[in-house]
Amino acid sequence: MSLINFSTILSWVIASGYTMVFIAMIIGGPIFISAAAFAAALGYFNVYVIFALTLFGEMAVDIVLFLIGSLSRETIVERFGHYFGLTTKRILKLEELVVKHTWKTLFIIKYSPIIPMPGFVAAGAAKLPFKKFFYVLLVLSLPKAIFFTLMGYYFGMAYNVFSKYFYYGQYGIVLVVIIFIAVNYLFVRLSRKISRNEI
Repeated sequence: MSLINFSTILSWVIASGYTMVFIAMIIGGPIFISAAAFAAALGYFNVYVIFALTLFGEMAVDIVLFLIGSLSRETIVERFGHYFGLTTKRILKLEELVVKHTWKTLFIIKYSPIIPMPGFVAAGAAKLPFKKFFYVLLVLSLPKAIFFTLMGYYFGMAYNVFSKYFYYGQYGIVLVVIIFIAVNYLFVRLSRKISRNEI
């Protein structure tokens, strides 16, 4: 992601309300979370609302996918699942993994850039109890929500402080953007490493 793209995202986030920012968080992920938290540090949003939206956004799609799998295993998943790599054999294998290694399996599904969509549907189809799924998902979603919200917020606060002392405050935001890009890049690489341990 280029500096221009982040500046555009930040400008868009500042110009948008909470609803649009929430939708962008779901679709765009960490960069929108950090940009919204950055904007909160500049006074455009309430950081606690941004954190709540981040956590809810981190969980909402996963819960919907899980419920699709849970409520439609016999109809949609078994009939159309093979288009998404969800064969009956894989569903049965995942069912075994989810029962025996719930935390590890859901961690791999959650933090893989490729597996989440079919993975959560398959976890629902594996009949994992919703209460247990929700608890594990909440615990797995919290660190990411906290990390990207705090990162955006404290870089925004730092920019606020430094821009008061330096005439060329725009260089501060360039530095922050570079750090954002580096952290986002490292997060994507870590996710790809995790995804290599395919279920």
